[in-house]
Amino acid sequence: MAGVKKIRYGTPAHRRVLDAVLARRKLSRDEFVSKRAGSWKQAEEQFLAYLPTTENDALRKLERKGGKPQYTTIEIPYSYAVMMTAHTYLTTVFLARNPIFQYTGRHGESADKVRSIEAVMDYQNQVGEMLVPQYIWLYDALKYGVGVMGSYWAEETSIISRIEERPKTMFGIPLGETEKVHVRETVRGYTGNKLFNIRPANFFPDPRIPLSDFQKGEFAGRDVDVSWNTIVKGFDSGAYFNIDALSRMRVSGKAHDREEGSPQMNLPEAEPTLAPADIKDMGYVHLHEMVIELIPKDWGLSSGTSPEKWAFTVANEVVLISAQPLGFYHNKFPFFPIEPELNGYSQVNRGMLEIIKPLNDVMTWLVNSHFFNVRKVMNDQFVVDPSMIEMSDILDPGPGRMLRLKPTAYGMDVRTAVTQLAVTDVTQGHIRDVQLIADIIQRVTGVNDNIMGMIASGGRKTATEVRSSSTFGINRLKTTAEYISAQGYSKLASVLIQTTQQNYKMEQVFRVAGKLAGEAAPWVDVDPESIAGFYDFIPVDGTMPIDKLALANTWKELLLAIQKMPQIAQRYDLAKIFAYTAELAGLKNIEQFRIDIKPDAVLQDAAQRGNAIPLTGGGGNGGGSTPTDEVGAARAAQPRQVEGLGPLS
Repeated sequence: MAGVKKIRYGTPAHRRVLDAVLARRKLSRDEFVSKRAGSWKQAEEQFLAYLPTTENDALRKLERKGGKPQYTTIEIPYSYAVMMTAHTYLTTVFLARNPIFQYTGRHGESADKVRSIEAVMDYQNQVGEMLVPQYIWLYDALKYGVGVMGSYWAEETSIISRIEERPKTMFGIPLGETEKVHVRETVRGYTGNKLFNIRPANFFPDPRIPLSDFQKGEFAGRDVDVSWNTIVKGFDSGAYFNIDALSRMRVSGKAHDREEGSPQMNLPEAEPTLAPADIKDMGYVHLHEMVIELIPKDWGLSSGTSPEKWAFTVANEVVLISAQPLGFYHNKFPFFPIEPELNGYSQVNRGMLEIIKPLNDVMTWLVNSHFFNVRKVMNDQFVVDPSMIEMSDILDPGPGRMLRLKPTAYGMDVRTAVTQLAVTDVTQGHIRDVQLIADIIQRVTGVNDNIMGMIASGGRKTATEVRSSSTFGINRLKTTAEYISAQGYSKLASVLIQTTQQNYKMEQVFRVAGKLAGEAAPWVDVDPESIAGFYDFIPVDGTMPIDKLALANTWKELLLAIQKMPQIAQRYDLAKIFAYTAELAGLKNIEQFRIDIKPDAVLQDAAQRGNAIPLTGGGGNGGGSTPTDEVGAARAAQPRQVEGLGPLS
């Protein structure tokens, strides 16, 4: 904030900047959010397998309450199964890597530096709790057609408060009494990048640019609700100002125009406080955070005449509480949208649920119409002469009905009083048609039965047939994964590493990421110098990770084959191959069984220095002769286990 004057509430500068920020939010809402809100709402309802209650459904519900069984319209959640299968594939491809963020040096950076930066990013991914936002990021992309994630640099501290009993003193002299003292201690917490998800309806990008070229826009922002304590903490750290005005304006703050989406989604309720602030519940504040590329001189912010990125925060749409340069060397908007559909010209693309919704609706109609007809067939239809039959008996829905004749029909042929109509189930083929629609959905999405974990019926299947069927579907999803990697993960990984290099000031020891058995130095010392340089994110190629158990079996067969070929065994370290194979099989403690075998010359030197004693059997001098030649001394210095066993027995 050096050289930047804080904008006081109520000044012309405050109103000018506030109106400019809110105008961009309105533009994005009108041209981006409003156009897609209907599709996002349908996607939420389809994913929840929810169908709005029709008038007939309401009537049938009343009849069920009256004791008459009725059929209920159901939604077939086949699209849910397809989407979750695709999500499982993407999370396996992206999040099963170890480490998740893998880098390579761009200008000849050493392997030690690459190891250091990967160790830092793995620490941030685990301790910074980045995994959950990444799962939701991929989930939103499939569900809504766009998934949005943001990042920021966090230097967390906590105020630890406790009551301690300490001796009373006067001028440093103990008085012999104790008193209870309230102690407050500031404890340093996590330092590093943090990720957060943005609901698409709360995301406000520049609508004049497609999301595939998102970084070329002039602004981007989001809506978020935060507690009053968060505002106070931000003020204490220097991030917020004008909170006195915000505290006064909270009682008159208007409810924000949030896009609610499906009524089946239970969104958190955090409306601005409408009553005077209660000391027991300070409520929540609605924030609109926006990053704008602007010329500071035109906005009256500074004397700069070149475009810069500035971050603004508006509280409850009435008070500007933050206005400062973005300040990051990467100079990117700190938001990362991804789309599963490849269309570089549309403002925003469709999600998987929207693509297959028409087919899923046909499947739902086929199933419901069939069950409706089955119930119609099960409920016998009769032609009745009301002059001969007591109608109350006919209308009784209970089983085992007894039909009573009226006195005028006594002695007459009862078959003339009641006749059952012949009915035919015209929907017998609907269930077969459901399978046809399911096959079409699989061809549209590339998610087939084998990827879902179900082997197609119809006789025995060879391993080649199963593998080929799965491969064809995976190739479709592989392209989607590669596109998401290029559009989102590569940009995110670049921003994370540049932010770390800019803000990382201390020296720490981190565990090496992705370490396998046999590697030396499981820990690495990391300081700002060791992570300096230029690095490229190793892109995800979209292929599924190799099954470790199958890979372990392959290495086992290879190890057995190498032992039979001495000319090959001499060129490879069989002990390391064995340890690597064991770790692939899931054995984590193989290292504790390793024995360090030292060369004969080293043992002989240690014996001469008195640092090693030969292990011999018997009593006195060991029960055996002491070798006098050098070879015998070296052999005697070798470690032995139980007398009579081993190579020295």
